[in-house]
Amino acid sequence: MTLQDILEKVRAGGIVPLSAEAWDGLSEEVEILERHPTQLAGDILIVRLEGDLAAVESPSRDARVVRPLAGLSEARALVAKRMEEYERMWDGCGVKVDYLGGS
Repeated sequence: MTLQDILEKVRAGGIVPLSAEAWDGLSEEVEILERHPTQLAGDILIVRLEGDLAAVESPSRDARVVRPLAGLSEARALVAKRMEEYERMWDGCGVKVDYLGGS
């Protein structure tokens, strides 16, 4: 998958699943604006893809998900929500993160 493939899907509002290896090959082509360590699921990255904002999450060691973001306020809301979910997971509450769903 190329950066252009990801951009097309993100610009259409889609969530883009890809392998960690594919992301590693593309990560140098994007601007990483923020990095938020989760302690459970790698870092949540807020990136700029040729002017568009997106979040990159790690549902597993071998997978990444690129999610379009409307702006920095949506990025902040997503990070806050995820951190709450990971905190509940840490506490053993049985929360599961839906990486391919809404947010």
